[in-house]
Amino acid sequence: MNGSVPDLVARLAAVSPDRPAVRDGQGRITYRELVEGAGRWETALRRRGVVSGDTVAVCLPRAAVTLQAVLGIWRTGAVLVPLDPGHPVARWQFVLADCRARAVVCTEDLASRLRKACGSTPERGRTDILAAESIDVDYASPAWSATAPVDPDSPAYVLYTSGSTGVPKGVRVRHGALAHYVGCAGQMYAGASGPAPWHSPLAFDATVTSLWVPLAHGGEVWPIPGSDPLSGLEGLAQLLAAPVDIGILKITPTHLEALANWLGPEGTPAAITSLVIGGEALRADQVRPWLARTTQIVNEYGPTESTVGVVVASVKPEHVARGVIPIGRPFPGTEILLRDRNGAVPGPGEPGELCVAGPQLADGYLNRPELTEERFPPHPLRPGERMYCTGDLAMTGRDGELHYAGRIDEQIKFRGQRIEPGEIETVMCGHPEIGQAAVVVREDRLVAYVVPRQGGAAPEPQQLTEHLADLLPPALVPQQFLTVRELPVTPNGKLDRNALRDREP
Repeated sequence: MNGSVPDLVARLAAVSPDRPAVRDGQGRITYRELVEGAGRWETALRRRGVVSGDTVAVCLPRAAVTLQAVLGIWRTGAVLVPLDPGHPVARWQFVLADCRARAVVCTEDLASRLRKACGSTPERGRTDILAAESIDVDYASPAWSATAPVDPDSPAYVLYTSGSTGVPKGVRVRHGALAHYVGCAGQMYAGASGPAPWHSPLAFDATVTSLWVPLAHGGEVWPIPGSDPLSGLEGLAQLLAAPVDIGILKITPTHLEALANWLGPEGTPAAITSLVIGGEALRADQVRPWLARTTQIVNEYGPTESTVGVVVASVKPEHVARGVIPIGRPFPGTEILLRDRNGAVPGPGEPGELCVAGPQLADGYLNRPELTEERFPPHPLRPGERMYCTGDLAMTGRDGELHYAGRIDEQIKFRGQRIEPGEIETVMCGHPEIGQAAVVVREDRLVAYVVPRQGGAAPEPQQLTEHLADLLPPALVPQQFLTVRELPVTPNGKLDRNALRDREP
């Protein structure tokens, strides 16, 4: 897809102005009303001095106004930085300082907390706070066509992911990369032009599939109320418990399993055209309950650094019967390279690090040139081009499709979130009573092992939970804390996480 997502939405509004675009608790709005609202946001931001290249943070719930605000930001040429309303002020402080936000868009009830976050950031000029409730009253919508097209090479958004050193890193994605993903998804996912439930946070890159794929292809977005990710999942379960027609549903394997448990053995009466599953490794038992009520099930693979998804597999009943589900083949235009530890191409059936090249590659990490150089090295065959080294292992199966084979580092996926244990451990060790800490996944929970400082005792689990909740997003707070005398190490002196997983809780 050429151009940009906001330009395509504008063209759809011109051709089919009365086509339904968003249905939320306030009612249904058309594509014309969607872009008119975006125009009001564009006017408001420009009057506040926002110009092309500025960063604008958005901290809003799942609602039509959020989509209008994002489109308005993009029409100014500014860069979107989503903030999760459920994150602590400490995380907002870091993000707002790191991206040097020119403005923050939020609800009135979040404005005071966000002013506190802005006030605690280093000196970088004024950060304006714009409350969504005031936009419709204060500003008239200009003609959408009066704004120049969005440059595909300009940055569209920055998403912050977990960092192994305890510092989150912002991934910067271009409009052209976003448009390429949205265009490919529209071609491959049969339900792209139908209704799409929006149940996950704007700051989660999988949400791109739920929002911009349908809105770029004439579909309708159905926001699930609530700012908490779990409230969105519960609302989604209620939606799927009715006989509704869903065009496209994007979800993680863990949440898919939770939905199946809530809906019971009879499954969903809803009819789903395209069930897109991504964010973590997919097991056959997780997808089996959905085969009967879904026209198309796909397993989508892709890190944030390659714009949502770059490899896709159509999940067949025979995959489920064999218990092995591939991640599939590359998107059009995407190149996948497998490399072993020596940089050579692995043999058939042998794993290698999965590297990605092509039009969906992110620009790199905001304010982290050394990390960008490390993770986005030069393409080995094409001078002047780069690739992204994912840290994921994959191999090519006898069916010619790629199969996920684990990680080469300590990064984990938990409930669809990419988590660096080192980030959690760094924050835990900031507690005055903790000497060492380690985090692992055990079954369906994050477990933290704690070594008290010499001569002391470990804090109570509730104290640790409260300490971490003030500093980390909810997804990074362990569900269980265990006190140990020492952490196990390997013969070369490194933390032995496998030994921790084998310990009885």
